[in-house]
Amino acid sequence: MRINLRNKFALRTNNKFYYGWAVLLLSALATFFSSPGQTYSISAFIDSYIGEFDYTRTMISSIYSVATILSGSLIVFMGKAVDKFGQRRMMMIAGFMLGISCLFNSFIISIPMIFIGFFLLRYFGQGSLTLIPGSLVPQWFEKNRALAMSLLAFGNMIGNMLVPAFNTYMINTYGWQVAWRGWSLMLILVFVPLVYIFVINRPEDIGLLPDNEEVKHEDDLAKELEKMEKESFDLSEALRTKEFWFVGIISMMIPLISTGMMFHFFSVMATKNVDTASASVVIGFIAIPGFFMPILASTIVDRFRSKYILSISSVLIGLDLLYMLTVNSMLSASIFILIYGLITNLQSVTLNVIWVRYFGRLHLGSIRGAATVFMVIGSAFGTVPFGLSYDLTGSYTAVFIAMAVLAFLGTVLSLSISKPSKS
Repeated sequence: MRINLRNKFALRTNNKFYYGWAVLLLSALATFFSSPGQTYSISAFIDSYIGEFDYTRTMISSIYSVATILSGSLIVFMGKAVDKFGQRRMMMIAGFMLGISCLFNSFIISIPMIFIGFFLLRYFGQGSLTLIPGSLVPQWFEKNRALAMSLLAFGNMIGNMLVPAFNTYMINTYGWQVAWRGWSLMLILVFVPLVYIFVINRPEDIGLLPDNEEVKHEDDLAKELEKMEKESFDLSEALRTKEFWFVGIISMMIPLISTGMMFHFFSVMATKNVDTASASVVIGFIAIPGFFMPILASTIVDRFRSKYILSISSVLIGLDLLYMLTVNSMLSASIFILIYGLITNLQSVTLNVIWVRYFGRLHLGSIRGAATVFMVIGSAFGTVPFGLSYDLTGSYTAVFIAMAVLAFLGTVLSLSISKPSKS
């Protein structure tokens, strides 16, 4: 165990409360600072791009999709880097690079620059600063893993709630270029230093056990590491199980639906008689159900098999998407988004828990990195169907029906999975 000022501070803090909660807080902050690369944030800039550069909605959607696919295909390298260099170092690098990416986006003037800007935002934001916290928190929690992963989602939920309105205000008041530069400064001057000071990769690095279990004997840490190695799949072993592929495909559903809907959210709301100001409020409501997720995580995720949670939530998502066809006011739009937020949050927590529950935590970075490809590809393909639906028919009815059908199909895959055995 390496003793330095950071470790000494962590151990002193641990005498008062488990330091894993501090790591969880920093991880949630990381998911919040992934916002510049998330669709709910980028969506606020789309109308500015269309108006200033005179591009069609389908063109912008296609550029976004290709950039997202490319970033998703490369995110596995970030996962391998996390396993090799540790979450703390890679979280600092990703945060700094996302800050540089935001600065670059403030200077875009052409299609190639928009493509590069989207790629950088998606790789270091939506990809890396979602992957790294998702592999860091499970290192610190075992018995309280579902609770911890649901609390981790708070960062993204708060981003969902606040960032669209914040971006809209900054764009309308100062312009879209200044909005991007503001994010750059916050990432480089606030987020990266906090990670440097407080993040530690895993409890064993400072002589602790997950959940702050008591170290009764000197060899407890060695036994814990041996147990972790015995139970953990490496990436090649995980790839040989059907569960990796089935869970990966299921994890595509939410990004596929959410990215397309959020990317075009203000346009979708316009077709439902909801103005831009009201839409910027409604889009934030998606985060509200997440504040009840710690209670749901303790009562549902920890008590019921993951396959049944995923199957039921897939059905409910499909029904909610069909309800969207009846939305015609801010009130009904709010009801839709609240239901959608509740069910997708429950499914997301279940998916975050299932990776470490099925495959262990030793190689979680590379496994989550490979699995993130599914989610990023889902995000990539979500935008184009929504854009085509509007450009070809003048409405989003067809795409909401298609997405509902896909959600129902997710139920079949969910019922086909079970915890794999390591040979």
